[in-house]
Amino acid sequence: MFWGYSASVDFQNELDNWDNEEEAVNILILGAGDARHILETISKYYRHKRQVKINFYIAEVLMELIARQILLLLTAFEPSKMLGLKEKVHLWMEIYGNILVRPNTAKYISQKSQQLIQAVTDFDYLKYRLPMVCLDLFKYKERDLLEVVFKFWSQENHDYNVVQHWDSRLRKSLGVR
Repeated sequence: MFWGYSASVDFQNELDNWDNEEEAVNILILGAGDARHILETISKYYRHKRQVKINFYIAEVLMELIARQILLLLTAFEPSKMLGLKEKVHLWMEIYGNILVRPNTAKYISQKSQQLIQAVTDFDYLKYRLPMVCLDLFKYKERDLLEVVFKFWSQENHDYNVVQHWDSRLRKSLGVR
């Protein structure tokens, strides 16, 4: 699952109806498949009277989904002097929704994957580059898997032909008629 089945939710909106006066709220997101709830909540954070610190905890079945969410967050929070708003939106949507990406997007994914490899292996760099992401609860095995995913993405010319794979999968699924 690479896309969620529900509309994005502003969790701060749900917290406004909550009477408890907490300094920080922890939210567990299970199997969302993408960062839509996080981005929705962050983008509408300023609209609420009561602003509390929100910690998101993400649990996914596949490490590729966590890696994808980190890449989407990195793209969304890219400084405006690095990427213009229109270019950022086009990149984000292409990463979010396409498996066949333009060469410029493939180059961007490769460059950011190299940065994310460094971020996964060096927590000081992670705090500098993505201060909103914390991987302290990850086991070493999970960090290694995340690094493997980013290494695969950092290869611009790899042997994986998605068009051929999709065609053979469809042919196998449909069979002989």
